[in-house]
Order: sequence, then C-alpha cells, then structure tokens
Amino acid sequence: MNADVTEMRPRLMSVAYRMLGSVADAEDAVQDAFLRLQTASEVTSPEGFLVTTTTRRCIDLLRADRRRRNYIGPWVPEPVDTPAQAANTVLSESLTQAFLLMLERLSPSERAAFLLRTVFDYEYATIAEILGKSEVYIRQLVSRARTRLEQDHKRFHPERLVAEAFAERFMAACRAGDVTLVEQLVTEDVEVHSDGGGKATAARVIVDGRSRAARFLAGVFAKKLRGYEFQKATVNGEPGVVVACDGAVRYVVSFRIEEGIRAVYITANPDKLTRWSSARID
Repeated sequence: MNADVTEMRPRLMSVAYRMLGSVADAEDAVQDAFLRLQTASEVTSPEGFLVTTTTRRCIDLLRADRRRRNYIGPWVPEPVDTPAQAANTVLSESLTQAFLLMLERLSPSERAAFLLRTVFDYEYATIAEILGKSEVYIRQLVSRARTRLEQDHKRFHPERLVAEAFAERFMAACRAGDVTLVEQLVTEDVEVHSDGGGKATAARVIVDGRSRAARFLAGVFAKKLRGYEFQKATVNGEPGVVVACDGAVRYVVSFRIEEGIRAVYITANPDKLTRWSSARID
C-alpha cells in the first residue's frame, strides 16, 4: 500500500470519529476500509474508495448499535485529548462533545451527509457518490439536518484563554463545595451529563437546572473526589480536567462555556478512558 493512501488515515479517523463518537469504533471502521482496499480490484480512486467504505461502514454501525440504545445512563462521546486547537474553527467546533451529542438527533445518513458537506467541505455530487444516492436527495438530507439542528443556537463562545480561566474558577468552586458560587457560574439551563455506562458510579439521568446541577457538582468534586489528582486538559477542543487516582485516569471532564457553564460532560466509563492519552483526532 503506497504512502499517499496511508496518509489518508487521519482524515478517515476524523470522519469516522465524528460519525460514531467512539475512537475504538472509528478505528475498526477505518481498518476495515483499508482491508477491503487491499482485496478490491479495479479501484480507480483509492481515496474515494476509502472515504466511501469508511462512511458506509459507520452508517451500518450506527444502525446496528444496540449498545447505545440499551446504554445505562447518559451517553457521552468518548473524550479525546486535543492539546492543540485546530486552525479551522469549523473543524474544531465539530469535535466538541456538545456538537457530537447534537448529531445524535440525526439519522445515520443525515449525519454522514451533514458532516461531509458542512465540516469536510465535500461537494454534493461527491457525497451522492459516497452514499449511493442522488444529488437532489443529498441536498434534502443536508437541509433537513440543518433544520433539525437549528434549535440548538450557539451562544457567545469566549476565546480559549478566557474560557480556560473561567473553567479554572469554576473547578475551584466545585472542589471547594461552594454551591452558591457554582450557581453563579452556570447558566440557568445548565446540563450535567455523567457517563458511567453501568461500569462506574454516575448519575443515571442528565442533571439539569442551576440549583440541581450546582448541588450535584459540588457534591461530586468536593466530597466524592476529595483526595484525587486533578490536571488541566483540553478535551475535544474545550477546557477540561483529568481526574486520576494512584496514577490511573478515573474521570475526564469537559466544560461547555457559553455565557457561563452551559454543560458539563463527565466520562467515568472505563471503556471510554483507555485511549484518552493516545488517540489523536483532528
């Protein structure tokens, strides 16, 4: 397999991860595409073959994913360590856990068409070939996806350094158990997504609302995680922290900051933490 084809792997991983919200599943989809390329005959465009195969494999995985339908408690996309922010703001924003959760409203085909067009800038005709549909139908899919996502209007999103400073202040308030200050730093409609997957202690429902969320967060960080090691991190392009015990990562937390803390994503499911420091997704 030539070097030009191998260099496609990072882009394929970027597509697959955004489709699936799972590094492990994305790796499987991409690896399957490369294996199929090795045994395929009369491939005129290896790049086109790999993108098409990866995308279709992701759609198949989403349609057959009984694990997510039967998931215990809130489902949060697998967190990835992103120390360097992407220069492309669209690419960076599409990596956030808030965006990936928003995509859950879409059907697998809508998700594929929307991502390929709005994030990866593929032409409608190319997307039609990838999905095996007409260009008219693809335009309808993208339009429908945009309409379904419009309800989640993005508010003011601060610059990176401002967001990081705000997150530090918020984390300090949580660790101090200062419920009043935590309430002041979160938005009225704040949501806390705590993902244990039935394998780690976590809230079984999304904790929403300023008062409930503040009490929950103060309780978790000031009491349950007292004595744990905290380290600042950039999680899916947003401010966050890694919480460890005896050198092992136990929690990865990220903050969505829009006029205050709008969402907190807590990943405790150990299956989603095994690739935390090694996975590289652009």
